[in-house]
Amino acid sequence: MAALGFATLLSSCDQGPTGRVLEIRLEKLEEKLEAMEEETESSLLSAETGTQDLDRRLEALEQGSKEGLTQTSTLVSENETRFQRLEQSLNSVLRMKEDSEAVAYLDPKSPGHRTLKTNHGTFLVRLERIDRNPTGGFTAVLNIGNSMGLEVQGYRLKGDFGDPPPQLQPGEAYGDYSKRLDEWQKTLTPYEVGVTDIISPNAWSQVSLPLNASTEEDLQSIRVAMSIQRARLANQDGQGEFSVVKADSDGAGLVKTEYGPLLMTVSGTEPVGASTRVRVLIGNPFGFVINEGALSGQFGPTPPKKMESESAPLYQKRLQLWSEQMKDFQTTLTGSIQPLSWSPASFLLPTSDVTQIKYLRLQLKVTNITLPRKAQSTAPTTPTVPGAF
Repeated sequence: MAALGFATLLSSCDQGPTGRVLEIRLEKLEEKLEAMEEETESSLLSAETGTQDLDRRLEALEQGSKEGLTQTSTLVSENETRFQRLEQSLNSVLRMKEDSEAVAYLDPKSPGHRTLKTNHGTFLVRLERIDRNPTGGFTAVLNIGNSMGLEVQGYRLKGDFGDPPPQLQPGEAYGDYSKRLDEWQKTLTPYEVGVTDIISPNAWSQVSLPLNASTEEDLQSIRVAMSIQRARLANQDGQGEFSVVKADSDGAGLVKTEYGPLLMTVSGTEPVGASTRVRVLIGNPFGFVINEGALSGQFGPTPPKKMESESAPLYQKRLQLWSEQMKDFQTTLTGSIQPLSWSPASFLLPTSDVTQIKYLRLQLKVTNITLPRKAQSTAPTTPTVPGAF
C-alpha cells in the first residue's frame, strides 16, 4: 500500500525522462516488495507449520512420558506387592518357628511328652487323658515335668483347641501354606485359665486344664503355653523357704530360716499412714539372739475353700481370683528376738486395708545374730564380743 501511494504521488509530477526512470525503478521496487512479501508469508507459513509439528512432537513425548510413568508405577506397585507377599510369608515362617518353640502341641492320639518353653525355663508336658465334666465341657489332665529346683505356685495356661493343624505339602509355597494356616487358625477355640496346682521341683506333677468344648472330637489338637506368675526356689545352700502364717488364726505358724524354724503368730495390726504395722510374737527355740532380719513374700485375703458341691473349674476360677489379689512385699523385721522364749516384733506392709492382711506367705532371712555372754567364773576368760554370725 505504501508503494502504491508513493507511485500515485510521483505520477502527478513531471512525466519527462527523469520521471520515466523513476517510474521504472518504482516498478522494480514493487516487484521486490511483492517477492519479499511472498517470501515472508512462506517463511511464516513454514514457521507455523514447524511450530505445529513441534507441538505434536511435544504432545507425543508427553504422552509417552505419561505412559512410561504409568508403566513404571505399575511395575513398582507389582514389585511392592510381591515384596509384601514375600515378607508376609517370611513372617509366617518365623511365627511358625516361634510358636513351635513356645507352644506345646498335644494330640490325644499321640502319646509322649512335648517341650514347653517359658521365661523360667523349659518344662515337659504330657496329655494323660481327657475327662468329661458333669457340668459341661471337658478337663484335660496334664502331667508337667519340672527338671529344675523351682516350685511353680501360680501360672496361667493359654492356647486353643480344635482340628489338627494343616501340614506343609511337598513343593507348596510358604505363602500358600500361610493362607491355609490362617484359615485353620480361625476355626480354633481359644482358652486362658489361671492354675494354682503346684508344679513340684525335679518331679512330674498332675495339672487339670478345663476346656469348654462341646464334644471330645473338638479336642483333636490342644495347643498350650504357660506363663509363670509365682514361683520359688527349694531350700538350697542355706536359703530359707516361704512359709504360711494366717493372721486370723490363734495358732502359730512355722517360719523357716537358714538356722532352723521359728514360730510366728500375729498379735495385732495398726495403721501407720498409708501402711499397716503387723505386730507378731516370735518363738525362738535356739540359744542365740536374732538382732536383724529381712522379710519378703506375699500377703492377701484368706484363700477360698472348696465346697463339696463345687465343680473343679469353678473352684479353680475362685482360686485364681484370690491369687490375683496377693501382693508382693519386702520389709525389715523390727525387734530383738530373745533365745529360748517368745519375743514381740513387728514389720510394715504396704497397705492401709487391714482386711487384705489375712494370709501371709513369707520368708525370713536372718542377717544378724548374737550369742549370749558366758556366765562369769573365777577363771580368766576371753570376753565374747557380740557380732554378726
